[in-house]
Order: sequence, then C-alpha cells, then structure tokens
Amino acid sequence: MLFRTFEQRYGATGARQRARRVVTVSWGVLLAVTLVTGLILSQRGGTESLLPVLVRVIPLALLGVVLRTERRRGYGWLAFVSVLYIIQGAAMLQLPGLWWLGLVEALSALTLLLSAGSYAFHIHRWQRNDNIPGTD
Repeated sequence: MLFRTFEQRYGATGARQRARRVVTVSWGVLLAVTLVTGLILSQRGGTESLLPVLVRVIPLALLGVVLRTERRRGYGWLAFVSVLYIIQGAAMLQLPGLWWLGLVEALSALTLLLSAGSYAFHIHRWQRNDNIPGTD
C-alpha cells in the first residue's frame, strides 16, 4: 500500500511517525481548503452568517482528535468522512467560476482518504511489531 516504502526505508517506528505526519498534513490542508470554500460560498450566496462554513468544517474538525491517537477505527472514520468531502468537491465542480476550488477540495480529500486508509491498514502490524515479547 501507500506506506510500504516508508517501512522499507525507515523501519516500523520511523514509518509510523512519517505516516502520521502525512495524514496530519493532508487533514490540515483539507480543513483549510474547506474553510476557504465555505467562506467563499457563504459570501457568494449573500449570507452574513457563518453557519454554512461551520456545517462544512465541524465534521472534519471533530475528527481531528483522531490525529492524537493511534486507533485503527479512528483513522478508518477519517477516511470515510473524506469520501463525503470528495463528493462535496465533485458537486462544486458544477458551479461556474468555482470549479477549480471544487477540484482542489476533491483532490485534498482524496489525499486524506488514501493516507488515512493506508495508515489504518498498516497501524495494526506496526503496533504488533512494537510489542513483540522479549524485545524489551
């Protein structure tokens, strides 16, 4: 998968740290892009409220807690929610003048999907390798 080359280069511990960094950066980029798109859409729609921005950002912000843990399920949920942001970006491709922003959002969500999904796939093996009896 995605982080197999990390493991070959840096070992299990180094690969785990670098993989978490990739997931964190892709989450941050998606959060920033979603915030910008929400602000642009609310401004373009003529609303003075931040409600459209909050509706777009809150699910991703709530899952930011996952980045502090190493639970497979949490990273699986992060990958699942990124699918929703891919769909959201694809829907924005239909808006005239904002198609490029939808493309950026869809691509950053795809990056998060691949990195979080791959991390969730590899984390079990990496944790199991750290807890081998007799390596203390």
